[in-house]
Amino acid sequence: MTLNRQTAAPAPRPGNEPRRFINDIIWIGLSQIFTSLLGIVSLPALTKSYSTEMYGVWAQVMVTVNLIIPLVTLYLGNAAIRFLSAEEDPLKRRQYLGSMLTAIIISAGVILIIVNLLASQFSLFLFDSPRYVIFVRLTAVWVFISGLYVFLVQYLRSRRQIKRLSIMLTAYSAVKILTIVALAKTGFSLEWVIGALIGVDAILFGVLFYMVVRGVGFPTPNFRHLRGFLAFSIPQIPSGILLWIIAFSDRYFITHFLDLSQTGVYSSSNVLGGIISLCFSPINYVLYPAVSRAWEEKHLSEVKNYFEYSNKLFLTLAIPAAAGVAILSQPLLQVLATSQYLAGWQLVLLVAVGTIFLGIYQNNAFIILLIKKTQWLPFMILLASATSLGVNFLLIPRIGILGAAVSNIAAYFVLAAIVSWWARKSINYNFDIKYLGKVVVAALIMSAGLYFFKVEGWLIVAAIIGGIIIFGAALLILRAFSRQDKVLIKQVLGERVPWIY
Repeated sequence: MTLNRQTAAPAPRPGNEPRRFINDIIWIGLSQIFTSLLGIVSLPALTKSYSTEMYGVWAQVMVTVNLIIPLVTLYLGNAAIRFLSAEEDPLKRRQYLGSMLTAIIISAGVILIIVNLLASQFSLFLFDSPRYVIFVRLTAVWVFISGLYVFLVQYLRSRRQIKRLSIMLTAYSAVKILTIVALAKTGFSLEWVIGALIGVDAILFGVLFYMVVRGVGFPTPNFRHLRGFLAFSIPQIPSGILLWIIAFSDRYFITHFLDLSQTGVYSSSNVLGGIISLCFSPINYVLYPAVSRAWEEKHLSEVKNYFEYSNKLFLTLAIPAAAGVAILSQPLLQVLATSQYLAGWQLVLLVAVGTIFLGIYQNNAFIILLIKKTQWLPFMILLASATSLGVNFLLIPRIGILGAAVSNIAAYFVLAAIVSWWARKSINYNFDIKYLGKVVVAALIMSAGLYFFKVEGWLIVAAIIGGIIIFGAALLILRAFSRQDKVLIKQVLGERVPWIY
């Protein structure tokens, strides 16, 4: 492996590569859908077992973990995908893994010590109170353990072991949700719930480490190339912090401008609006290792096709999902939580729209990693995060939690616009605006049907199925799919439903 693109002529690509790409998306998509459904199951267990204030504490712990994990891993997971996707030498992979893991352990250990020494100050910052020191300490341990397993997941992702990862992560999520529900419903405190989840993460790390050792041998550090990996990954650290500011700083503004209870209310609506991430996260998960390998092997037309089809697929799923989840959000929250958490469908819609722009950014941002221009990431994300902070500061005191959702839309739009322009410049990326218009029209037709279909309780499931049927039928009537689209759809479905032919 080298850290520079190869100059040799590209080798021929197998003809089933597009189908493999779609198959991987289906596998990880099914896993993430199941995982998200399990996450929704845990929502009533938490909201009905603890006060809105304690649920606000839970939300703060979760967003803090999401912030610190990328920091302790030094974004070396992205380096593993970028540079090991096409590396076939087991000795080199073992050495590179060893050096990366050593760097992560040192980084995580330093953060663990600092957080424990300043636990009272962190409690005041995170929860606006020094009473929650125990949650600060638990968060630090959780980050240490989770950072290690997250890195190993990224390595296995680079080797495109998607099917195995999908099954494992589904089982892992099921165990976590069962743990939450069992402990919350039997009266255990939130501290015990978080401690048990840390134990589950430790077990997962052990399983993944065994898989790595069995596949490539025990990781032995060779620091010769670590500098190159860090030069690629470290510029992404400030970018990760700034992205976190966009995604989660609104909770801190809500906590300080309003209160922890409003943070809990906002977080519950955010869970629903954030379901739209299911439309891009499976694509995102498979896209990066696929384009990294194609780029290293100089199949540039394939890279362009990956980006174009990934964004087309994402928007086809995300636009109707955003409309549907907004319309059904309030009856769904009545099932999953209590009336205290109802904040209106407008909030959920705004969160969903922001998530669509986030998806456009996430899919197209890989072009910056491919051309190794990561040093520019902090500057563009700084612009977006400054937008987020400014809108939060101006709107949350005036219009409450709706202002937080508006800030996300503004910030993610800035990012989506920048990376889409960059992708177009670098690989001549294009998008079919006519097709997008047909998707929007089909989503509006579906929305009209759902609006007049009043639902209560678990009839929501029937409404979701009906919405999918209406949207699909509208796309067919509008003749949205090209001949090439139809061929690919038929090939993928034919592997699972033989009589489709």
